[in-house]
Amino acid sequence: MLYMNIQYAGDAADLFKFDLVRHVMKNVPGLERFTFVPMLTEERVRTTKKKNPRRDPAGPGAVRSAGSTNLALMEQLGRLREIESDRDYFSGIESYFGQEEILVDILHRDTFSQENRANYFEKLLSQFPARSLILLDPDTGLEVKDPTERHLLYEEVKKIHYRMDDRSALMIYQHIPRTGREAYFRKRCEELTGTTGAQPLSVSDGRIVFFILAKGPALRRTLCSIIAEYSERYPGLVTGICG
Repeated sequence: MLYMNIQYAGDAADLFKFDLVRHVMKNVPGLERFTFVPMLTEERVRTTKKKNPRRDPAGPGAVRSAGSTNLALMEQLGRLREIESDRDYFSGIESYFGQEEILVDILHRDTFSQENRANYFEKLLSQFPARSLILLDPDTGLEVKDPTERHLLYEEVKKIHYRMDDRSALMIYQHIPRTGREAYFRKRCEELTGTTGAQPLSVSDGRIVFFILAKGPALRRTLCSIIAEYSERYPGLVTGICG
């Protein structure tokens, strides 16, 4: 068993991520399953896991952070913060969504790297689901000038969006760099729109942002309403409609 880049398993980003997924799955009619594409990368150096208070879902300020009202998820993430392998991480995610009666598919459990990038997405597209919320979860987010295995390429987003049916939605994880956020969001939205022809929705806690795309206009309207409803639960969240 390879040890993977799971040092952030169960952190505040996971709390936001999986609570948002739960909210969408519970409130959007027609979505039949959650499809998780983890894009986990191999650790460069095997080290003892260290807890970062800023990433701790139960740390300072957690009472107002996205997902902090989801006690069942908080409990499960507490266990995930102690794991040592990717197998345990995937099992924990499946267990949580099973308890929520949400069907979850983890499509690709292999290591993600630059070398296997093409095969990774080829395999993903060969077993592509319908009526699904698809989460692409790169380490960092969308591609930069010199992308690494930590990034998702726009060409890959384009292929997945094209392959989606009108009743599916695509959700992309993005770490926010230390730059002007408004300009950064606008740039990413323009690039996603140019790549897919669809205008993304976004929801952010100031540290990470999720871009959400839907092909069907009816599904997009529903998602817009559902994301706005979710953001009302947590005052620190900011939502946007790109375009």
